[in-house]
Amino acid sequence: MTDPPTISIQGLSIDYVVGAGRFRAVSDVSLDVPRGHVVGIVGETGCGKSTLAQAIPRLLPEPPATIGGGRILFEGIDLVKIPMWKMPLVRGTGISMIFQEPLNSLNPAFRIYDQVAEAVHIRRLRDQGKAGAARMDKDATGPFDYSKRPAPTLTDAYGGRLLPGGAAAEKIHRTHVEHQAGGDVRELKDEVLDYLKLVRINDPETILNLYPHELSGGMRQRVMIAMALCEKPKLLIADEPTSALDVTIQAQVLTLMKELIQEVNTTILFISHDLGVIAETADELGVMYAGKLVEFGPVGELFDHPKHPYTKALLRAAPTRYKSEGPLRSISGNVPNLSRPPPGCRFHPRCPIAQDNCKVAPGPPLAAVAGASANHTSACFYPNEVEGIP
Repeated sequence: MTDPPTISIQGLSIDYVVGAGRFRAVSDVSLDVPRGHVVGIVGETGCGKSTLAQAIPRLLPEPPATIGGGRILFEGIDLVKIPMWKMPLVRGTGISMIFQEPLNSLNPAFRIYDQVAEAVHIRRLRDQGKAGAARMDKDATGPFDYSKRPAPTLTDAYGGRLLPGGAAAEKIHRTHVEHQAGGDVRELKDEVLDYLKLVRINDPETILNLYPHELSGGMRQRVMIAMALCEKPKLLIADEPTSALDVTIQAQVLTLMKELIQEVNTTILFISHDLGVIAETADELGVMYAGKLVEFGPVGELFDHPKHPYTKALLRAAPTRYKSEGPLRSISGNVPNLSRPPPGCRFHPRCPIAQDNCKVAPGPPLAAVAGASANHTSACFYPNEVEGIP
């Protein structure tokens, strides 16, 4: 028997309410992320890939975002159904997320040591079970409404009040973390150093005492990866983690993530719009268009033998290194308005092989492709005609 997937998304739909209107940003997406694999999601800007990623750990602002249907099964638990106040028990040690811009994710008022040490400490508390997380809640004054604010950090919990900024807050925060860690400051520091070394940071002793703004973009992203990994998550969601980096640092971070999946035994959902990045990183690939998953399969097979017209058009539009191949190709037409999507297949207005049945609701389902591998699926009535598209 094969292991169950780390996470199984079943028929997930996500709506946004904007003014008096409503539109469906993600529509009936089903996706399994196998344990120990890197699964990539690609698509144009606005296709819903980041919305899908943030919906898994329930990080979308609710409202205006609402889950319109479906299930997100993680370790046998439907994350859609559990109350929001329980989600902090899942985030971090269960599901961690790396965002696109690390400078917006790191706290500018605290040194790198304090931020990584807090992540290590939270993991230690949660390793003890729910009682550990409950103690953090107990330290705070009054109930926390997780639907209105993020989960309390140790900074929030100290003394039941938010700390003032500046060096005083940093000192109190560090003392609190180290005290909660059992007084073994050396052990805590050694573990922080181990994770900074794991992400190939040179001279981590110096990095510990720096603030986020004193680091380069690549170093900040490595710190974010270290913070995510030190919580030892079962699922790591990387939402375009290299798009803000230059090409050299991007290659280093991608190589690092491929190595780390073996070292820390985690599963990665990698969101990107860069096909080159996905080709270097992913085992399986899902292609999204206008809020729907239109193709899914092994990354090599999908690149060599796409079974959906949009996938082929996307691959053909990627720039090449050879000028002799002519001008850069584009996909004709426009992305549909999600508040008024076309009936049937959402790609049919731009598709060169569309037939009358492609224009009729509900459109082609995501189904296995004859002659392809078992887990290669396509939402197209004519998948075997795709390769003939010039």
